[in-house]
Amino acid sequence: MILRIFFPFLLFLTGLHAIGQSEMDPLERALSGIVTVGVFDVSDNDRVLGFGARKKTFADMAYEQPLNMGDAFSNGSGFVVDLGGRYYILTNAHVIDAASGQAGSIFVFSISRAKYPVKLVGGDSFYDLAILEFDGAEPGPEIQPLVFGTEEVKLAQKVYAIGNPLGAYPYSITEGIISGKNRLFHRPSTGRFGFLQHTATLIWGNSGGPLVNEAGEVVGVNTWMETRNKDGQNYLFSQLNFALEGTKARQLAQAMLNNGGRLRRAFLGVEFATALNPFGPEGAPFIKSVFEGSPAYEILKERAGFTVTSINGQPVQSLQDIVRIMEEAAPGQLVSLGLKKGILSPVDTVQAAELSPGRLEQVAHHFFQSYSDYELQQEAGGVVLKGKAGRNSLRLEQMDAGEQGQDGTVFSIIQGKERYGLAGMGCINQSGQLSLYRAHAISDLGAVIRLCSLEGQLGASLVEGEQYAGSVRFFMEDAGFNEIKTLFY
Repeated sequence: MILRIFFPFLLFLTGLHAIGQSEMDPLERALSGIVTVGVFDVSDNDRVLGFGARKKTFADMAYEQPLNMGDAFSNGSGFVVDLGGRYYILTNAHVIDAASGQAGSIFVFSISRAKYPVKLVGGDSFYDLAILEFDGAEPGPEIQPLVFGTEEVKLAQKVYAIGNPLGAYPYSITEGIISGKNRLFHRPSTGRFGFLQHTATLIWGNSGGPLVNEAGEVVGVNTWMETRNKDGQNYLFSQLNFALEGTKARQLAQAMLNNGGRLRRAFLGVEFATALNPFGPEGAPFIKSVFEGSPAYEILKERAGFTVTSINGQPVQSLQDIVRIMEEAAPGQLVSLGLKKGILSPVDTVQAAELSPGRLEQVAHHFFQSYSDYELQQEAGGVVLKGKAGRNSLRLEQMDAGEQGQDGTVFSIIQGKERYGLAGMGCINQSGQLSLYRAHAISDLGAVIRLCSLEGQLGASLVEGEQYAGSVRFFMEDAGFNEIKTLFY
């Protein structure tokens, strides 16, 4: 059985164009752009997104009947926007990434409970943002697109979240204020900045909807609420809610649509790392390795072990700083790295390439060469793990089903088989819970590794023949067997 974690959250929709009823409250106008997203066909693992006068108000339409989601496997929220003259739906990647991708796997429900088939046309798990498009059925007149706010939000500014908490209360509205800016998002694993912190309560089932201002304009895409686990008990912190900043979401969506549904990212060919300290802060980031044949190889091949002190003149103190800076870098851009080792303090400059499927394959091969006794092979049925030639022992750290120790699930070193099929790979926590992504190609696997390696532990679900062969994890360690976290750019 393949384990999966779902983190549905609360997200809401934003402001609309004026529609002929100027006296209508902006928040009520916003209701007509909000949809509920339902996934009706799933695969085993997630994927690595003219209005005239009317007799009824939007509020009448939204609340006059319950919404019947039927046999949906999961649900979330979303909102309609107009990008380049076409209607699209923005939601979270985690709302729809389990969908099979087949026709009819995703539907949205409008304010009148009309059901529309949609398809995925772009997405980015890194920012947890997906773009959907109406598939075959044009949106009806009850749907009006929301607009993004143009002014930067202010601290303590009033905001509202609108969505479908628990999948049972569509068009619920909660009120709050902006309580922080440029926060770090740490799920599914790789950290990044650019999230608003707010106090408008979010509940599971509303992920992907907008955070709106008093004019009904979108200022953020609600993404997650803070939870913590203590002694096996999950706690929800209702005043700690987070939304991808609206201007950033709009820029990302437009960039994905301009590039076939994905973002263009810079690639250097460097594995950055930091040592974990169980008794204190993590160590300073350093260059662990440089990919042979990569843009950085000739310049940085002698720099393994050098601490990274700055990138493009911006100070670096953590791997998250590298993420923040490198996510702003573009393919073809010159990237300068300030380094230090002993008395040496060089500044080296590399021209970034684009992170292509071929580069992602490099990441995947490098990871398994560095942190496992297996190598990767692409076959018609998917990715296969094959024992490295000449190894007398093929070690795997396998999860003991049902065994719990003081620190969580027990893992044991076992003698692995010569060959396994890779069913999925992703993050794994101390409790042995896996958040798996599909990896039908080695390039997919590279994308998953880039997304999750900052977690410090990666897990995989294996098959032998057609039988489930257990869940395993891969530790990243340095030459001194100290646990590390890694980052690939």
